[in-house]
Order: sequence, then structure tokens, then C-alpha cells
Amino acid sequence: MKIQHHSLTSILRYLLGFTLLFFLNFSSFAQVEKIRVKFLNSDELLVVAHRAAHQKHPENSLEAIQEAIDLGVDIIEIDVRITKDGKVYLMHDQTIDRTTTGIGDIETLSSADLSKYKLLFEGENSGIAIPTLQEALALTKGKIMVDLDLKTDKIEKIIAIVQELEVQDEVIFFDSDWEILKEVRSKIPNAYLMPRTYNVKQIKKAYKKLDPVIVHIDPSFNTKKSISIAKKYGIRTWINSLGNLDQILKSNPNPELAFELVQHGANTVQTDLPKFWINFKSESTDN
Repeated sequence: MKIQHHSLTSILRYLLGFTLLFFLNFSSFAQVEKIRVKFLNSDELLVVAHRAAHQKHPENSLEAIQEAIDLGVDIIEIDVRITKDGKVYLMHDQTIDRTTTGIGDIETLSSADLSKYKLLFEGENSGIAIPTLQEALALTKGKIMVDLDLKTDKIEKIIAIVQELEVQDEVIFFDSDWEILKEVRSKIPNAYLMPRTYNVKQIKKAYKKLDPVIVHIDPSFNTKKSISIAKKYGIRTWINSLGNLDQILKSNPNPELAFELVQHGANTVQTDLPKFWINFKSESTDN
């Protein structure tokens, strides 16, 4: 049978497009795989963008997430809350007053209500919609790891989205309430959990009760002893630069100040200045 030239051309274009798409997807998933290997199997410093990279875009927005991906951040932290009709959105505060053009408690508002409002950036209407968790994880999938700060105890909805998008091995679940994390574990046995700890003794307790891959520590016990205990149990340590240190670094980007935070071995830093910490990490590696 004679194949028409235009048919052959169409077939070749289709195969070329499919091949390109395959390699783009493979490259994308290889990206998060590299981060996951470091996260699980190394002490390498990892940089976390707090509420995504929100220096040029609204916090917890898809644009801020994309900015973090473009910067080469290892992990983004995003906050999740649930509307009265059960839809999961990215929102730090209990109310939408500070971050959107609307007002009200998010748990008393519906997804239809939220669709009427836009995110604020530096107090002005950005024109950007409030994103859902579904949209956020669809954007991050294969590209970057995600820390979910659970601002709700209605975790079934969150877990359902994580499982639907098949990103269980790209997501970290954070909560100060260990019982919530136990519930996550019961539903996702291999979930990456991060409990907040408040003293060095709680690191060992967290290991026994939750078997976390990482624990959140505070400056009050950011010590050699804390890091040593965490390492003994194969646990990463998460420390915040955001707040006072980030404010100082913003006006005085001195690497020595950053080094003081990680000098004892804390290896996951959450920051509002992801670009600075990425540069710090790169320079530290080079040296």
C-alpha cells in the first residue's frame, strides 16, 4: 500500500512530538528525583522557599511556586486550608482578609465565594486567583518537593488530592499536632512526616512515635547535641531563617551570618530569601 507523503509527514511529526514530550517529562521527574535522593540520603543543605518565592508575587500563589522552581529551590512550603464546601486552597491565615481582596473566615466561605476574589501583593490587587492545592501540586509534580503546612485537621481531602496526583513521594506533611501526623501515617504508610519539636528530648520521642524523615527545630536548641541525636536516628533537621535573621540578611547579606544558623549541621533551611540561600549553598559547596 502506498503511503501518502503528507500522511508520512504527519506520522513523523507525531512521533517527534511524542518523543520530545517523553524526554521533557522524564527530565522533569528526574529533577524531583535528585532532590528526593538528597532529602532522604544526604546531609546536603536544602533550601525551602517559605510560602513559595513571594518576593515578586503573592505568597502561596502559583506564580510564586513557579518562581521558586525557576530559582532552583529544593522545597517549597505552602499552607493549606479547607472551605465550607470541602475544597482545599492555599491560604496561610484563618481569614482571607490580609492576603486577598475579600474578607471572612475561609472555613465559612465556599469555593464560589473565593472565586470572586484575587490575591493581594504588597497591599494591591494582583489580579491573581487564589489557587487550589490541586493546581499547586499539578504545577510542582516532578519538579520540586513540597512541604504542606497543615492548617486544618480535615486531612482526608488533602490526602485524597495527594494520592490522586500520585505525589506521595514528593510531599512532606508538617504539623505541630503529632496526632494529625499519626493520622496521615495511617492513611499513607510511607508518608514523609515532619513534626515540630520544642526541645532536644522530643527528637527521640518523635522518632519513636512517628518515624519522621525530618524534624522542625527552633533556634533555642539548634545545637550540636540536637543535630547529633537527629543524625543518630537518620532524621533531617529543619530550621527557619525567616523572621529576624532574614531581615538582617536582607539589609546585610553576609554569608557568615547565614553560616551561624547551619554551623552545627542543620541541613534544611526555610527562608523568605531563597535566592540568597541558594547562592550561599552554591558558594559553600564550591568551597
